[in-house]
Amino acid sequence: MEKQMELIVDPPRFGPFEIGMPFDQAQEKLRSISGYVPPDPNPGFTPTGFAHYESEMSISVGTDRAGNLKEIEVYRPERGVDVLFREISLFETPADEVVRQISSLVHVDIEEDGLLVVAPELLLSLGRRFIPEGPQDEEGWYFESLLVADPGYYGNIYGVSAEPFQ
Repeated sequence: MEKQMELIVDPPRFGPFEIGMPFDQAQEKLRSISGYVPPDPNPGFTPTGFAHYESEMSISVGTDRAGNLKEIEVYRPERGVDVLFREISLFETPADEVVRQISSLVHVDIEEDGLLVVAPELLLSLGRRFIPEGPQDEEGWYFESLLVADPGYYGNIYGVSAEPFQ
């Protein structure tokens, strides 16, 4: 059995990234994660702020005007990577259970009938493209993406305190 790599979500950190770090360091961190797949060579184009991995996980990072890391978006791996927040496997635990566990810690906003779940105090949101239509419908059981963003990101949208949950 393949050993799972664990990436820990501990806002304002995700794995080797921390919101506010210099963007060029974040770029280096993208390439340092195990299973990094270099982009196909394309003369005149070098992608910035995006990386893909053998696990099918993708990570996108965004910068603020000062050139620091503002947001980290992670797209669900297919295999070999477990993304954890306080022992909750965010992509392997059914979405409804993830929401139940996180909402026992902090207030969560459920948007678009559960397609988007935002925990502004945690600087965290989770998304999926589908809601299951019934117990046999596996599409939408699990979250497909997560976003960790700077305190101002959610405060601007939801009017919450800029101080993250401890």
